[in-house]
Amino acid sequence: MRALVTGGTGFIGSHLVNRLVDSGEEVAVLTRPGANTWRLGNLLPRVTRIDGDLGSLAAVENAIRAFAPDTIFHLAWHGVGNRYRNESDQIDRNLFASLSLFRLALQIGCQTWIGTGSQAEYGPYNQICDENVPTRPTNLYGTVKLCTYLLLRQMAIESGMRFAWLRIFSTYGPKDNPDWLVPAVIRTLLHGGKPLLTAGEQRWDYLYVEDVAQAIYQTAQIKAAQGVFNLGSGKTDTIRTIVEKIRDRIDPTLQLGFGEVPYRTDQVMHLQADITHLKDVTGWKPAVQLEEGLQRTIDWYNHDH
Repeated sequence: MRALVTGGTGFIGSHLVNRLVDSGEEVAVLTRPGANTWRLGNLLPRVTRIDGDLGSLAAVENAIRAFAPDTIFHLAWHGVGNRYRNESDQIDRNLFASLSLFRLALQIGCQTWIGTGSQAEYGPYNQICDENVPTRPTNLYGTVKLCTYLLLRQMAIESGMRFAWLRIFSTYGPKDNPDWLVPAVIRTLLHGGKPLLTAGEQRWDYLYVEDVAQAIYQTAQIKAAQGVFNLGSGKTDTIRTIVEKIRDRIDPTLQLGFGEVPYRTDQVMHLQADITHLKDVTGWKPAVQLEEGLQRTIDWYNHDH
């Protein structure tokens, strides 16, 4: 496989690059000028680095053509954090950029496109979701993700390119964005602090990041894997349970501030993926259980990260 990865310096992208390199694949990573590449670390000498921005694709078109990928993993997305979810440049920097890259992929004869979507495409469904539930996103982030999926799917159908779209639910693990729940709680507790939390009654589906990377890679390897797939653990735990598991592994005597933060008005109380379709088509299933994944994550943050 000759794989081009966008978003390779990000949390999930860096783990995917590691999985591809470990499997002996030829990998190119598209990196924005000035991007912080710390997550890739010693992987950088083992990949082809293409410096450029998807918003200015013409500047890197020749380099992408020269690498000649047969598979593109499109993970790059501007504005993933909650405070960016209704920014208007979601459209320009994500939808239009994705369409431009897809058109280039068609021109250079790329055979497979693997894109990453989000549970935000479904909106606050508050029950287990399979791929057939109605999509009703409630923010611009989810809406643009859904529009990107629909447009690229149609272009793939018309062109004959193999196309898969993985709707990712909640993830965690080493190298995560420090503002997300699991790393924020770990970092606070490791410093002896008390994390401020909601009541923690939400039931969320968390998947360890190495399992996420394996699922994306395995989807690319299975030619029958086309269309939309949910990507999660298929199980839920309450936020209270997850936070208590973290606390008990660090120091059972530390305090937890449950109920000190009110629920948001749009708070999702039940977030769970039905992953039957992905398992049936690719043979993938989660390998790392929550307890093991949390311990690995704690250990990583405990070693000067």
